Amino acid sequence: MAKIRGRPKKARIQEKMIGFFVTKLQYFVIQQKAAKAGVNISDYMRQVAVNGYVKAKWTEEERQMVKQLIGMSGEIQRLVELARKEGAVRTVLHFSQYGEIMDKLINTLCHDR
Repeated sequence: MAKIRGRPKKARIQEKMIGFFVTKLQYFVIQQKAAKAGVNISDYMRQVAVNGYVKAKWTEEERQMVKQLIGMSGEIQRLVELARKEGAVRTVLHFSQYGEIMDKLINTLCHDR
C-alpha cells in the first residue's frame, strides 16, 4: 500500500468563491479592520458576512496569560502532592494565592472581549 503524500484534506472544504469590487479607500478600511482583529482579509470578510461580527485572535498579552495559567497548573499539581503528604492545612495558603491569580487571569481573558 502506497503512503499518502501531501497536505492532509481539510475538515471543511470551502467550495464557492465570492468576489466583489471595492474602492481603494474601502479596501484600506477593510485591511485595517482585519489587521486590528488579527485575521486576514478573507477570514475577516467571511466572519462579517456569516456572523455579523469578527472574533479577533488572541493578542500577545492574552497568549502570555494562557501560558501563565498552564504553568500554574503544574505548580498546583505539586501542591496537591504536598497536601497529600503533609496535610491540607499547610498548603491552604498556597492554594488561595493561586486561586486569586487564576480568577484574575480568567476574568481578564473572558470579560475583556
